[in-house]
Amino acid sequence: MRDQQLRSETSSTSTSLESSQQYSRFLVHAGLGGLAGLFMEGALHPIDTVRTRIKANTKETVSFMSQLVKMNRVEGPFSYFKGFSCTLGGSFIVNSAYFYIYESLKHKFTQGTYFAKDTAPFVAAFVGAVLSNFISLPFDVVRTRMQLKPGTYEYRNFLDGAYKILKYEGFSKLYLGGPAFFTLTALETSLTFGFYELFYKTLNRYFPSKHDVNLPLSIFSSVTAAGLAGFLVNPLDVLVTRMQSVNTQTHGHTSLMQTCQNIYKHEGLGGFMKGVSGTVSYYALGALLLFPTYEVLRSVFHVDLSE
Repeated sequence: MRDQQLRSETSSTSTSLESSQQYSRFLVHAGLGGLAGLFMEGALHPIDTVRTRIKANTKETVSFMSQLVKMNRVEGPFSYFKGFSCTLGGSFIVNSAYFYIYESLKHKFTQGTYFAKDTAPFVAAFVGAVLSNFISLPFDVVRTRMQLKPGTYEYRNFLDGAYKILKYEGFSKLYLGGPAFFTLTALETSLTFGFYELFYKTLNRYFPSKHDVNLPLSIFSSVTAAGLAGFLVNPLDVLVTRMQSVNTQTHGHTSLMQTCQNIYKHEGLGGFMKGVSGTVSYYALGALLLFPTYEVLRSVFHVDLSE
């Protein structure tokens, strides 16, 4: 009887220790993912600003380079960094939350019988994106408005923008375009992470490496996955930008369906693909910075891809 009790206590202690180790590992992922995301989004903020201008332009379609040159000529190089305070303020928090949820759910799904092993990363990424984006959306709304052409909105920083939206438009307007935004980010993240893990495992035989981290394979898989995901979600990206750009105090609220109809009526199907080169570049370059770094960190902390 005493032996049985001892075994039970030992088993309980072992389970508790294992749970604590898993919790610590997920927290490490959250911190490292947050830092990696902050670096990535900060470095690519100028590209994001240019593509936002292109997507918000309802009158004409301009190329990425044309918009880049025009902004520098008319507003100067600092125009590329409009809304940067939103990136600095929200990126670490949002990415930390995402990586924690993604890694913990992926571990849970692959250890159980919920989903097939190859399906688990897609599902975990989707759920993680939805949950973390409740934090992200207010930062994105203010940043999008700050990135628009001069005179559209006069926000000094994120706190100033959030305060003015709360005061003049109401709390709900911090979540403008919410359904479209949540769908966009969840789909983009799910596709990127899912395709990345799929490409990494499938193409491993074609990229032999003697090192713990197969950097060439990681780079190829991440850029390909993110670029493809960016291309597929660009129509939703345009919709989100248009909805967030509307000043509801002066123009009233515009629904997702109305926004779709307006784009199709005045710009045709091509309107939904505005800024696609900037979107593909943004996501591909972001993955180029994020995933190889993340892969190195996973190796340092002995987290195998097959987990």
